[in-house]
Amino acid sequence: IFMWDCSFMMMYGKYARSAFDFQQTLDNFYVKQHPDGFICREIRGDDGSDVFERFDPSSTGPNIMPWAEWEYFKNFNDLDRLGRVFPVLLAYYNWYATYRRWPDGTYYSSGWGCGMDNQQRVSEEYNAAFSHGFMSWIDISFQELYAAKILIEMAGVLGREEEVGHLKRQRSELAAHINSYQWDEERQYYFDRYKSGALNRTMSIGAYWGLLAETIPEQRKKAMILHLQDTSKFARTHRVPTLSADDPNYEPQEGYWNGGVWAPTTYMVLRGLTTSGYDSLAYEIGRNHLENVVSVYEQTNTFWENYAPDKVKGEYKKDFVGWTGLAPISVLMEYVFGIRPNVPDNELVIDVQMLEEYGVKNYPFGVEGHLDILCKKR
Repeated sequence: IFMWDCSFMMMYGKYARSAFDFQQTLDNFYVKQHPDGFICREIRGDDGSDVFERFDPSSTGPNIMPWAEWEYFKNFNDLDRLGRVFPVLLAYYNWYATYRRWPDGTYYSSGWGCGMDNQQRVSEEYNAAFSHGFMSWIDISFQELYAAKILIEMAGVLGREEEVGHLKRQRSELAAHINSYQWDEERQYYFDRYKSGALNRTMSIGAYWGLLAETIPEQRKKAMILHLQDTSKFARTHRVPTLSADDPNYEPQEGYWNGGVWAPTTYMVLRGLTTSGYDSLAYEIGRNHLENVVSVYEQTNTFWENYAPDKVKGEYKKDFVGWTGLAPISVLMEYVFGIRPNVPDNELVIDVQMLEEYGVKNYPFGVEGHLDILCKKR
């Protein structure tokens, strides 16, 4: 079982909580946490053993389990679970901060460790899949900023603020460093940084984790979002490719992470746009993604691991729900229908972008609640 796959799968599994508590999937990782806080990114199903040794650059991550748990809490206001998982998530964050940071406070990983296995980001003398390349990885640093933000919010809900003071300091220092050294003014984008101080040339979708981290200055945020609307970069036939189309390593078919469209990274971009107030663009991209996935389903009667960016085509594994279930469930509910709950605050946003009549019956709101929602044709 894979850490970041399962975390994203929980983001649509939550809708079926009345049938089965899929959130317990993540407990399979928590129960295998080591005494120092480490959790392996892959765990064997037959005997529960770790696939990687802890100090291998590919051994763990990405650290998005706090996001998966916070989404669950926003849907169900389950304070008991939040209280049980918080110390596990904090211990894991502390391990990551101890053993995955460079002296300047930025983070490192590898192709496998960041989850984007074959994306060519390290310099050529290093292995793209398994080496850290002595590089500051922009997605990992932004993910840690986001994880710290969520853990601080969890601590506020649980009355455990005294345990996260160091997270506030680390978050402030890391955000300042990224904004000083990993932004390219000419290209208007955030990039990985080599040991020499030079930035690489890989315009990876990983930089969009910065929208969720909420540490990007407004003008830079606007510039990054323009790239999502640029047909020479990320606004392809099927949005959003994991690598900009003007990159020399971009592959319009069978590129895997060198251009393939993946449900989890597209969902990450959508949530970042919502966080940044770009709701109409989020709807546009979300509907494009859903319609492409549905078109391929109608042709092949299956879901795929990822999709070609420049034509309507599934790639690699077929009969693959996994995190691709985000498209017909979470993207449909939250971005095409625009329904986004906040049960702890007794709020429900319905961002009506569609002109067609649409609705949902028995929409889950909290542990026991169900709503019928109908929007008339406009």
